[in-house]
Amino acid sequence: MNQDTQNSLVVVNDLKTWFPVRGRWFGHQFVRAVDGVSFSIPPGATLALVGESGSGKTTVGRTILKLIPATGGQVSFDEVDLFSLPRSALRRMRRRMQIIFQDPVGSLNPRMTVGNIVGEPIKVHRLCDTRRARQQQVAELLGRVGLDPVHAKRYPHEFSGGQRQRIGIARALASQPEFIVCDEPVSALDVSIQAQILNLLDDLQDEFNFTYLFIAHNLAVVEHFADTVAVMYLGRIVEIAGRDDLYANPQHPYTVSLFSAVPRPEPDRKADRIRLEGEVPSPINPPTGCHFHPRCGLTRQKADDGGEQTCQVTVQGRPVTVLRKCVEQTPELLPMTGNSNHCHACHMRR
Repeated sequence: MNQDTQNSLVVVNDLKTWFPVRGRWFGHQFVRAVDGVSFSIPPGATLALVGESGSGKTTVGRTILKLIPATGGQVSFDEVDLFSLPRSALRRMRRRMQIIFQDPVGSLNPRMTVGNIVGEPIKVHRLCDTRRARQQQVAELLGRVGLDPVHAKRYPHEFSGGQRQRIGIARALASQPEFIVCDEPVSALDVSIQAQILNLLDDLQDEFNFTYLFIAHNLAVVEHFADTVAVMYLGRIVEIAGRDDLYANPQHPYTVSLFSAVPRPEPDRKADRIRLEGEVPSPINPPTGCHFHPRCGLTRQKADDGGEQTCQVTVQGRPVTVLRKCVEQTPELLPMTGNSNHCHACHMRR
């Protein structure tokens, strides 16, 4: 994969996050939530991670921030290896990296006032010398995200979902970060409120030159917000490209199937919906080779055409003929011919 790592603020290389499965019936097994993910994000840009629930998107974001320990790989922030930092140095580095959580209710302490929630990062990182200065900074942050500063004395349960998400954004801004992980920040909100929060994040990026890792499953939201889009399936990135390039010319069969499910504003247009057979395989025992081959219609079509070696796999209790190389060989994330910025991992598109 072609990455301009020298001009990137965040560089992720072969990241792995595996969780051990405990129990007498499982033996020595792991949930491979993230299994070899690599990408980079330039300063001031937005990379979106999309995919089905359980594909590993949130785990990637939390592992980058070391909220979850990594099993392997490397994450560099501003050319500093985060995984090798001692605790004291990591604490100082955390001021520059923040996260906006998906659940605006569960991410806020119900026993703390809004002023204390937003002011806690300022206090922890000693960004203000006095209590009065901290209170003034909290008031400015609340005003910047569209809330009245008098709300600082209230508790989270007194606010709507959209207002609570604004509080979470204000808390993320409090430490004056450079990189923010947005973990599905609008998925729990009404459509009208989603637009307001997205516009707020967009305005903040223009003003402060934030770098975003935007995690989402709504492809319409991603099309509006992201600069680069990476598609994840079962712990791996299967396609990554610039937003306009990916939406105009998706290559991986999984990406094509995702885009076919996006609702279109033309009611008279016939939808070419691609319905995937079978369920998402277990990350404890993922399929060999290409993880997508049990559900891929392209490899079945190529197998029916003949000319290449085939084999049979079982999908929903019935045998299906696919290409042998899809079962036995793991496809690499490589650039398209003539477009080094559009990479995909599919044997069929080579």
